[in-house]
Amino acid sequence: MAIVICNEVGGIGIGHAARVLRAGGDALDAVERGIWPVESDPRIHSVGRGGWPNLLGQVELDACIMEGAHLRSGAVGAVRGYLHPITLARRVMERTPHVLLVGEGAERLAAECGLERAENLTREGAAFWEHWRASAIPGDEARAWPPDALAPLAWRAADPVHTHGTTVFLARDGRGHMAAGVSTSGWALKYPGRLGDSPIVGAGCYVDDRYGAAACIGQGELTIRAGTARSVVLYLKLGLSLSDACREAVRDLEHLAADRLSFVMIHALDASGEHHALCWGDHESPRYWVCSGEQGPASLVNAGHVR
Repeated sequence: MAIVICNEVGGIGIGHAARVLRAGGDALDAVERGIWPVESDPRIHSVGRGGWPNLLGQVELDACIMEGAHLRSGAVGAVRGYLHPITLARRVMERTPHVLLVGEGAERLAAECGLERAENLTREGAAFWEHWRASAIPGDEARAWPPDALAPLAWRAADPVHTHGTTVFLARDGRGHMAAGVSTSGWALKYPGRLGDSPIVGAGCYVDDRYGAAACIGQGELTIRAGTARSVVLYLKLGLSLSDACREAVRDLEHLAADRLSFVMIHALDASGEHHALCWGDHESPRYWVCSGEQGPASLVNAGHVR
């Protein structure tokens, strides 16, 4: 069964992904095409152009793509000045011997590949950052900006409204191959160079055609520590049902020290194309998109919720 699912913010792209599958395309192309519109939309402040900036007022982007036939993957982190980090992640996978490139190295590859450049800090993003700096930084500190020590500000700046953000896509094509894609601008007002789970294979996403696929949104520091996406696929390998595999991965998260930002939502497919999503933590009415790769419109469905 051909199918594609994504988190709620990815709704503008799921139709593009489904059209790839309905034309006989592969899952890897489907997740990349699905993510492109999300990265391009300046109204979405958690992904791509329009993403909220870091503490220095810069937009840094992360992404990962993975295919389940041979477990090939590519990822990028802290990328500035390019529109589609998901495509850059795919170039890492297909054109280099590496899995993860960050910062200047990733940007160098983007230039070599002729990828589209972009100014991802929008007027709204700049105004958000200026308002934060004016309201949160005392006058003496503001005049000496940037300070020598940014780490204390990373704690002061974090807030539950603007910190979480990612788009995730999972697809299974008509040949039974699966793929995952993740793209994000990360936490608003994060420490420069911070990487969450999105570019970390096994934390933000993981896929294996034999068992299934999983991808996460939420507080990446937690899913990195627990290896959440890989855990879901491992539990499927051990014979658990899709819903039970997600629940066991959440139980792993419950053993971590919780804080005021604790929130993770797992999206998953099994090898047959069945889908499930489970949210852990503070989130009102978690939902996700599902679309058949054969016919019919996309549907927004409720996810399970564990508080």
